[in-house]
Amino acid sequence: MSRTVLSDTKKSYPLTSVRFFAAFLVLFHHSVVFLPALNSRGDHHNPHDFLGVLSFSFSISVSFFFLLSGYVLSFVYLHTGQAIDKGKFFAARFARLYPLYIAILILDTPELLFTEIHRHRVSMGLTRTAEVFAANVLMLQAWNPLRLNQINLPSWSLCGEVFFYLCFPFLGVWLWKLQGRRLWLMMLVVYLGGQALFLTAIHHLNPITAFCWPVLHLSTFTLGILLARWQSLQQARQDKPAVRVLWANTVLALSFGGLILSIWLSPFTHVPGLYNNGFLAPLFAGIIWGLSAVSTPLSRWLCGKWLIALGNSSYSLYLIHMSILAIFLHFQWATPWLYPVYLALCIGLGLLSFHYFETPIRLSLVEWFQAFRESAKPNHEPAGSLSSENLA
Repeated sequence: MSRTVLSDTKKSYPLTSVRFFAAFLVLFHHSVVFLPALNSRGDHHNPHDFLGVLSFSFSISVSFFFLLSGYVLSFVYLHTGQAIDKGKFFAARFARLYPLYIAILILDTPELLFTEIHRHRVSMGLTRTAEVFAANVLMLQAWNPLRLNQINLPSWSLCGEVFFYLCFPFLGVWLWKLQGRRLWLMMLVVYLGGQALFLTAIHHLNPITAFCWPVLHLSTFTLGILLARWQSLQQARQDKPAVRVLWANTVLALSFGGLILSIWLSPFTHVPGLYNNGFLAPLFAGIIWGLSAVSTPLSRWLCGKWLIALGNSSYSLYLIHMSILAIFLHFQWATPWLYPVYLALCIGLGLLSFHYFETPIRLSLVEWFQAFRESAKPNHEPAGSLSSENLA
């Protein structure tokens, strides 16, 4: 039985590729309007059968992204065990998230402006639009989603990511010191505490607010950090048994099977948004570990260059698909026959955005910040490279 361990570089390839599938599920969740066979099965927010539940449940990908974010950032920034250079960290995060986000925000705002003017006339419409736009620029929309999350709805999750980034240099360094029983105990406390906090909040907050509030997703991000810490400790052990392909495949099968089972059981939970606030984090952790711990047939397939390219464009796909969907809905093009055109357009623009817009701007911003630091501290050593993982 093969026990080939993935190198640190190749270990990230399957996780890069799987991001595309997670983003595609979010796209499918939002674009089910193209498919009457799914969209007509009762209220999409309260589906009546398995196909409707299946299409609605794909929003759980956001929790997967949160856990994966904590996992990847930990391996990139915490592996040395030293304090994080906060300037480099925040500059890299800004350069990765903001260029495309701001571009999409500017392109989508006119739609909100016309809607608000139609509802409240010119003066109030301009005021409301300015308020929402400013909140989105500052990444505050998820804290009051009913009022502020009005431009490109999936962007609420980026507000959560920014909140996690602010916590990471302090929270991550502290958690990275844990090991042994304390590490396992922290995992248990974080998971159960996060779920208890959500179940408490759901009785006091609007379900949409509870779904979007960044603080209620922090436990999922934290579990990603703890998973990375545990895996790094396992890799550092001299007496550790080699991870077998059979073990990884078993964990993957159980994790994917658990996801399918949870979707089938979701109508019986009667808890709004239960799966979207980290409840399935153990299954996501199993998928991440199974794809990164050892080389398996699935992980090798996910290392294909075309899949890695799609994975790199997952962020673009995540943001762009709603803007394209608005155009199709406006012209009443949301039909099954045009669905392949919509999908191809979203994926194609995502790839173009990553290679010809996001990457050049990100590298330019990183170089500018590095040059600024070096000029500000002429007597110190160069600030060093700020290149960041596309996966993060």
